[in-house]
Amino acid sequence: MPASSQAGRRWSLARRGVALGLVMGCVIVGVFSVACHKNARVQTDAHIDHGIKDTARVAPPITDPSVIAFFKDTGVVNVLSAEGQTFKLPGERQSLRATLRKERELWHAKKPSDYRFLLRVGCFCPGTRGWLLMDVRANQPLRAWDRAGRSFALTDWNTFSIDGLYDNLERSADINGQVQIAFDPRWHFPKYVYSVVLPGPDAWSTIEVRGFRLIRP
Repeated sequence: MPASSQAGRRWSLARRGVALGLVMGCVIVGVFSVACHKNARVQTDAHIDHGIKDTARVAPPITDPSVIAFFKDTGVVNVLSAEGQTFKLPGERQSLRATLRKERELWHAKKPSDYRFLLRVGCFCPGTRGWLLMDVRANQPLRAWDRAGRSFALTDWNTFSIDGLYDNLERSADINGQVQIAFDPRWHFPKYVYSVVLPGPDAWSTIEVRGFRLIRP
C-alpha cells in the first residue's frame, strides 16, 4: 500500500477515535451529572426529614387512649365496593353534580355541629392509608387521631370534614374518567367513593367513611 494511502487511513482512524471518545465522554458526563443530581436530591430530602424529626421530638403528638375504642368498626373491607352509582365523565357530569347538590342539601338540613367519623383514603400511590378518627366541632380546628390514640397531622388529601369531602367531590366532577359514589341513607354523607382518571388503570382513589357519631355536650 502506498505511503500516502497508509497515512490517510491512519488519519481517518484517528478522527473516528476522537469522535468516539467525544461521544463516550458526553455519555459519561451525562450519567455522572444525573447521578450527582439524584444524590443532591437525596441529601436535600434527608435534611428535610431530619428537620421534621427534630420538630417531632420538640412537640410530641398528643395521645388520647379514649379514642381507641372507636376503631372497632374498622374490620377487613374490600377496597373496591359494588355499592352506589357510577357516573362516567364527562358524559354524566351534570348528573353527578345534580346528585351531589341534592345529597349535600339533605346533609346540611340534618348535620350536627359536633361529630366524629372514621375515614380511610387510598390511591395507587402511596396506597391505602390507615383509618383515622376525624373530630369535627363548630368553631374549632379539625382534629384527627390514629388507631393508637395519637393525634395525627392534618393534610389536604387524606384528612377532611364531611363538608371538605363534598368540596373534593364537586371538584372531581371535572375529571375525565368515572366516579362511583354511595351515600349514607340517614345522614346523607358520602360513605364510599371510588374514582379513576382515564386512561388509567393506576390513576384511582378510594374514600371510605364509617362509624359516624354525634358528639354529645
